[in-house]
Parts: sequence; C-alpha cells; structure tokens
Amino acid sequence: MLSARTSSVTKNSVLNFKRSIATSYSKTQFTSLSNGITVATESNPAAKSATLGLWVGAGSTSENPYNNGVSNFLNNTIVSGASKEAAKLGLQFGGQTAKEFSAYYTQGLKSSLPQALDLLNAKVSSLDLTSESVLKQRELTTKAIEHFEENDHAGRVLEHLHATAFQNTPLALPTRGTVETVSELIQSDLESFHRKNFVSSNTVVVASGDVKHEDVVELVEKKLKIQTGSAPEIAEAKFLGSEVRLRDDTLPAAWVSIAHQGEALSSPNYYVAKVAAQIFGDYNYHEPISRNLGVKLTGVVGENHLADTYNHFSLSYKSGGLWGFATETSNVQILDDLTHFTLKEWNRLSVSITETEVARGKQLLKNKVLFELSSPLAVANDIGSSVLATGRRASADEIFAQIDKVDVSSIKKWAGSRLWDQDIAVAGTGQIEDLFDYMRLRNETALLRW
Repeated sequence: MLSARTSSVTKNSVLNFKRSIATSYSKTQFTSLSNGITVATESNPAAKSATLGLWVGAGSTSENPYNNGVSNFLNNTIVSGASKEAAKLGLQFGGQTAKEFSAYYTQGLKSSLPQALDLLNAKVSSLDLTSESVLKQRELTTKAIEHFEENDHAGRVLEHLHATAFQNTPLALPTRGTVETVSELIQSDLESFHRKNFVSSNTVVVASGDVKHEDVVELVEKKLKIQTGSAPEIAEAKFLGSEVRLRDDTLPAAWVSIAHQGEALSSPNYYVAKVAAQIFGDYNYHEPISRNLGVKLTGVVGENHLADTYNHFSLSYKSGGLWGFATETSNVQILDDLTHFTLKEWNRLSVSITETEVARGKQLLKNKVLFELSSPLAVANDIGSSVLATGRRASADEIFAQIDKVDVSSIKKWAGSRLWDQDIAVAGTGQIEDLFDYMRLRNETALLRW
C-alpha cells in the first residue's frame, strides 16, 4: 500500500445563512501519495451526488505545432468510449480540455465511487483505444473544430489573441487544435502523448460532493494504477505586442479583442488584475440592467450603442496571462469610437480611478468567485486546475482576504506598470474596416499631459 501524508485547508462559512455551494460546508483536504499522485477532496453533506475524476496537466500547452489538438482528440476519444459503459453503472462520464490541463470525471451516487474509479482506471489510466474508435473520433473532432471556426467568432478571436500575444510559445496553440493538425493524427500519436503526460506527478485525483476524504484515498491506493514519472517541462510564455486581423465583410458584425500582458497564477498582483477587470465588468446592450450599473464605460457605450456586448477579462496561466476585453458590435461604422473610449477608461486606472469603483469591482469579483462554485463538478474542476497549476487551492476566506487588500493605490500602481503606455495584442474578425491601425491603438494606451 502506498504511504501518504495528509494536510488540509479549513474553509469557514463565508455567509451566515445556509448555502448550496460546497465551499461553505467543509474543507479541502489533500493527501500526497508516495508515487507522486495528489488526492484532493471537498465534502458537501447537502450534495446528493459525488464527482470523482482525474485532472492531468496535459492540455494544449503540452503539445507542439505538429501534434496540436492531440489532447482534445484524446479527450473526445476516451469520453466517447467510456460514456456507454458509465451509463450501465448509473454514472455520467465527461471530460474537458483546457490550455493547461485535461479532465476526466464521473458523476453519480456515493455508493458508486468504487465502480467510478474502476472505470477511470480502465479508460483513462490504462488507455483502452481501438483503431475504429480513433478514426471515428478524428472525423468528429475535425468537424467540431470546423464548426467552431465557422460559427464561434468570439471564441475564435480569443484563440487568435493568444496566438499573436504568445507567438512561438505553448500558450499560442489553439486548445482544440486545427483541422489540418488533427486530421493528420493517428492512434500512435495519442498513445505517445498519453505515455509522456499521464504520469503520477502530473495527476490529481479529485472528489467533491457526497464524499469522505479517507474513503477516496483508500480507494485510490488500492485501485488506481498510473505510471510513475515526472511532469514534462513546458516553455514559459512570452508576451509580444502584435496583432492578427481576419476581415470578413460577409459576417454581420465585428468581433474584436484587445489585451495587455496580464498576471500569472502565482503573481502577487493576481487579484489586483482581477479586481481591475471587474471595475469595467460586462455589458449587454439588450439587457436594461447593463445601462444602470453605475460604470462610466457602460454609460458611454450604451448611450451611443457602441457595442452589442463586451466583457473584460483577466486570464491567468502558470507563466503568463492576458488582461483586456472582448467585444461584439453590429454598429461597425463607429468601431473606432468603441476602442477609443475603452482604452481611455483603461487610462483612468493609472490616474483617476475612485474608491467607489474599486469597492464595486471587489464585490463583483467576490460574487463571481462564489457563483462559479455552484455544483460538485464546478468545485472539482476548481480544485483540480488549482492544484495542478499552483500546488494548492485557496479557500474562500483566503481569496476574500486577498481581494480586500486591493485598494486604489494598488490598482494605480499595477495599471501604471502593466497598462500605461505598454504594448498590446489585438485580434479581430468580421467587419473590422474601421478598427484603428495598431499604432493608433497603441498610442491610446497613454494620455498626452503637459
């Protein structure tokens, strides 16, 4: 039996009344096994189901330009092959691929945890592939990529934003891969990727909902078989101010994203950047509440219908990040006004942001943290991705304490070094004829003051 050492992070109730969110009930417990596997669980007595899964540090950043999309292809193949068998056991089987991880999980009753782990062991750890299933899923995966590229314009722009901002680094690779790369992959490519990345030190076993930590650890020690090994080294991301434009006047609108270099997950300014993004928040022209948020930018945008939607983001990864906004507008003739007023508002973060705006941004971020953890699966995903990226998962109290430390001076200091007169990455598609040229946009990142 594998030896283990256990630690825990206590999570106190973050609200006075009873919630359905798992984080307010219990604590996240961690056990590191001697073979390098980490077991992380969070129990919620009110949950009626249990989520159990494997989170592996093998997303698109673990790929190269020649096998780009292999993690997505592998995920689709495994999930497709395991779903029918899971249904016979009364389980739901799912998967997810992201930039820095892949996840495979089951959902069912607590009593089905042994069968769930057996299934994960057989389908994920041991990789039970057939040539027939691989060929079928390759066709389905390429069709899904084609559909994404032809229909999800906002998602495609965000992928191109990463590609231009992090050129020649792993973060530049599309999460789904491309039709060209995936269509060339064969079964041996999937098996090679699996052997290299699905190793013990690169794997976190996560359970949430109606579970007990000790029971999960015992199950993993007895049943789970993952090859021993070290996680592969991944090159650091390097930001490059640049742009990519895919003008297409046959589309009904313009989709644009502009971003500065953001913060890595381990950055001391991680929550400062998050609060700064929430100061401007999200906007939807068709929702009346968006025009009454008390945000100066939404007032300007709404009054003049500069955009149909926009959202500000602070995306963070192990070695880098992006801070900016993405927008869709059918009023393409005044796209230049939209980018002008947005970038001028970003200027204010360095010189004239107010305490009221910062306080509102902090509260919105706290709300977002809680709302994103509304199910055992959401909690499990947060646990798995956090442990893989940073080695731990902060409690709600810890997160709120860090958010509370953010004030006007820290926002101004951060924006002065990250946003003021700094390079940007730009991506756009659709009717973008009126999008300012790169140098004009770059000049908007600062104010001319005498």
